[in-house]
Amino acid sequence: MEAVKALFEQQPKIDGIGLAGMPIGTPGMPGPQDGPYDVYAFTD
Repeated sequence: MEAVKALFEQQPKIDGIGLAGMPIGTPGMPGPQDGPYDVYAFTD
């Protein structure tokens, strides 16, 4: 959620963000988050 808030505040010139894989603790995946996520920015 921090990355989404940063996008709205900073408005960088990117087309979107992504979270590779299916890390534990993300919505739909069981268990608690066990560390920071690597969020990637991408352009078209």
